[in-house]
Amino acid sequence: MTETAKNETSLSVIENMNLNQVQATMGKISQFQGVVQNALKKDHDYGAIPGCGSKPTLLKPGAEKILMLMGVSSQYELIERVQDYDKGFFAYTVKCILSKNGTTITEGMGHCNTMEKKYASERQDAYTLANTCLKMAKKRAQVDATLTIASLSEIFTQ
Repeated sequence: MTETAKNETSLSVIENMNLNQVQATMGKISQFQGVVQNALKKDHDYGAIPGCGSKPTLLKPGAEKILMLMGVSSQYELIERVQDYDKGFFAYTVKCILSKNGTTITEGMGHCNTMEKKYASERQDAYTLANTCLKMAKKRAQVDATLTIASLSEIFTQ
């Protein structure tokens, strides 16, 4: 496809949009963001994580509440699993699939491994941390999907 054809294709998508509908949708997104900010509790549903900047981080309880508000269900798929029992290294990549009435809306990805600074510095047994890393990868995938489906990336970080 030529560059001109790509531009025409992109432009035709914009040309066919109902701008009144787009404006109404943007207004609903803004209202929803306000509802979410008022409903979630600081230091429980979201909070500051040292070293992660000034934007608050959406936490698992907050993500769960948002998904309940939206009436979506989540499924998880293990994308990658590294389990090196000889070296004590474990890594997991998880995909969170959000759907409503059987239709996939969006997906989020999360990864965690036992070499991450916070786990290596805890000096815990890597074999004990394997399950912790699997759960953290799942949580990260859920938060990623939640930020996307609810258009909350300008308010929260992961």
